[in-house]
Amino acid sequence: MKKTALLFVLLFIIGNAFGQTDRNGNPVFNSESISEEKMDNFELTSNYYTIKDNIANPQSSVYVNENPTLKDYLQFSRNMPSYFFIVHKGPNILLMIILLQKNEGDQTTLTYKILNPNNGKSIQVPCGVWGEFTEKRAEELEKLKVDTASKRIEVPNGELYLFNGVGYRVQPYTELKAEVVAIAKKIVNGETNETIKDPVDYIKKESIHGTLDFNKVLEKETQMLFLVEGVGYNKKDFAIYLWGKKVKAIGLKSTKEAVKLWEEIHQRPLTAPEKKSLMSGFESKDK
Repeated sequence: MKKTALLFVLLFIIGNAFGQTDRNGNPVFNSESISEEKMDNFELTSNYYTIKDNIANPQSSVYVNENPTLKDYLQFSRNMPSYFFIVHKGPNILLMIILLQKNEGDQTTLTYKILNPNNGKSIQVPCGVWGEFTEKRAEELEKLKVDTASKRIEVPNGELYLFNGVGYRVQPYTELKAEVVAIAKKIVNGETNETIKDPVDYIKKESIHGTLDFNKVLEKETQMLFLVEGVGYNKKDFAIYLWGKKVKAIGLKSTKEAVKLWEEIHQRPLTAPEKKSLMSGFESKDK
């Protein structure tokens, strides 16, 4: 009974989160459950949006073609959401967290859409576990054998997925899930931006070896360049870009305030490229 009630509410949420419903209001972005686990004070249901039940299925709202090409598989795999996570206590849904991936040229942007079904509000926050291909997508494509020359290749600090002659960095699922759990714990425990009484104090505490230390987030990445809206950033400057983006979401009001605080925390002035990166992150908008 508990699972039935959860499934009913879950289907309702999915339909409202993306508008992917049939004429009867039923969601038709097919998925499968990965796992159900008990945490300290909530339960987490992890799910994966499949390729095979959607890309060539005319009944799916994300249907592409009855005979999809390699290009179709690639675009579907890298632009459609791969995962959604349900944070709940029994049949009572607390949160839905969906990983969104957007690709424009060489730029890959990963964000979480976090929906509270109790008040209908949602926010988007950056995903700190980078990759061009989610791990479950690579696994499924290997099983489907749509590209007989495709393969997964171990590289320093990670893995590449070779598909249609191009290598893509694989986003590790274990690390992604750990980040989702950390986000869920903070929200369930009331540690949201709305309850941070002193944003400046919080930023000072978390910017070095904390949740706002994006150098730690990116340290395992081996790529040399990160492209955002046509602008390339090295790893160091991209970490500052992400910091600027995050501190604005937390509550800082201006780039001037952000620059001053960064320099106070790190006890040195920003270089011209670093300052430009911080300001670009601060002024960026989630799409």
